[in-house]
Amino acid sequence: MDSNNKIAALESLVDYLKTEISYLNQILVDCGFSEGITTLKMAVEEMLKGGGL
Repeated sequence: MDSNNKIAALESLVDYLKTEISYLNQILVDCGFSEGITTLKMAVEEMLKGGGL
């Protein structure tokens, strides 16, 4: 695979992952996590500190 093809494949992967993260963030907001992924991470960290998991 030459460099241009590898770059194109990586750009495609980045676009896909950005889309997935954006979608995940939106459904988390829709489920009540006010800041999406950020709020989910904070909630999980709090649960781990308190032994909630």
